[in-house]
Amino acid sequence: MADLLDIVTATAVEAVTITGAATPVDVRRLRVDEVAALIVRFPSAVLLLTGAGDSVATLLNSPGLVAIIAAGCGHIGDEKSEALIGSFSIEDQLKLLNAILRLTVPNGFGSVMQEVETLARLIGGASEAPKGDNKAAKPEAVKLRLKPSPSPSPPLSGEASRPTMS
Repeated sequence: MADLLDIVTATAVEAVTITGAATPVDVRRLRVDEVAALIVRFPSAVLLLTGAGDSVATLLNSPGLVAIIAAGCGHIGDEKSEALIGSFSIEDQLKLLNAILRLTVPNGFGSVMQEVETLARLIGGASEAPKGDNKAAKPEAVKLRLKPSPSPSPPLSGEASRPTMS
């Protein structure tokens, strides 16, 4: 049986050629803590990462796009790097983003979402997958709500609420 340290590979890196650059740019996969930091900073980045965005325009217009690319280039949270990446052509930005996502989620987000669903079931107390669960089936689309829905009930005012017992 192999030990964990025996099977660990070197961090995956891919060289991406940028228009006008003398040398290719090395990009790497994002770590879980980096993805979490990006989602905290840019909640809409979750849409970029899962492909659940409304359109290509949403993707290209998101401030999270350059932040994801900067993180994949080893400069997470670095505003100078983000500004530089923002000056790249759309084609170059997408080349970098594609390489980062290929390295970060090599089996695609469907696979990741299946694992998240399994984890959620375990946390919720379910010991096994629901009956008829077919792991080979294509995962359902995941919809994320980034803004809370308004309450259907009107807010309670001080005068309209019942007095509390003390």
